[in-house]
Parts: sequence; C-alpha cells; structure tokens
Amino acid sequence: MTRKLAIAAAAAVGISVVTSDAKAQSLLDEVRLGVLAHSIESGQSEGGADINVEVLFRRPSISYRDALANFFLRPRVHAGAAINTIGDTSQIYVGLTWDLKITQRISLEASFGGAWHDGPTHGAAPDLYGCSVNFRESFSVGYALNDAWTVYGMIAHMSNANLCDHNSGITSAGVRVGYRFN
Repeated sequence: MTRKLAIAAAAAVGISVVTSDAKAQSLLDEVRLGVLAHSIESGQSEGGADINVEVLFRRPSISYRDALANFFLRPRVHAGAAINTIGDTSQIYVGLTWDLKITQRISLEASFGGAWHDGPTHGAAPDLYGCSVNFRESFSVGYALNDAWTVYGMIAHMSNANLCDHNSGITSAGVRVGYRFN
C-alpha cells in the first residue's frame, strides 16, 4: 500500500509539472528525473535501483546585499521521491537546496530536509531505519548542457542521526537530468 502511495505521489508531481498553467509554472524552477543505485554502502542488505523524481521551486524574491547572506538565506525548496524498483525501501522527501555556480556550466549543490520511508523500523530485518520519518541530505555536481538542461551526478543519504533505536541509513548515488523553466 505505501509503495503504491509513493508511486502515485511521484506520478502526481510529474503530472502537475506537465499540466500546470503559466501562474503555477512560475513557482516551479526545475524538475529532475534520474536513476540511483540504492544503498551503496557495504554491509547493507537492500539493493536495486531507485527512480528519482524531484521538483525545485523558485527562490524567494527577496535578496540581500551581502553575498553570503544571499546564498544561505535564499535556498530553493524541493520535494521529491525515490522509488525502489525491486520493492526495497522507497522515500518521499522535502527540504531546502543551496546551489553554487562554479563556472558557467559547472555547479555544486547541497540539500537538507526530511524523508518519509516505507522501510522496516523495528524487528528482525537486516536493515532497520528506526523512525518512519528521517533526515535526508544530498550533494550534487551539475553540468549545464544549455540554459534549460543540466546533468547531475549526485549522492543522497537518509538516516535518523541516532535519534531512534535503529539507524541503518540508506546512501544512494546516481545520475539525474534537470529541466529548468525559463
């Protein structure tokens, strides 16, 4: 049941991007789709691949004179899903994304937020995630193909920071393609 909800949420995000009107589209900054290797750390029992879909909303229109304040106080809000293709743990997540343009084509970004997952939290499973809602952070390197399309190499981690009894965590890595609305 939870896997079906996660798939429905990912589909809804994709459909809302495609069918949104001009006013709603002005809130959206970018949509991303990718494939991630699931649970890449050694000793983990989960596997397969994750289909990842994510939307990023535009930054707040307010800006600061100080470049450092402008960077830290104007992140983009993101929402997404990582759906495991073999029935292992899937996630729906939200958070904040900070990005830094290094050159005209290369950018770095980091994100932090929360994730709800459908993986085991207690019991005898080899990987236990303790809480149904965990922290999620990611790091990406982007290469802009043009003004609209960017390819990202990324790594993401979900865990509960030892706030719950079990904390196996999941680290996934892969490639995503992003389309930025103009």
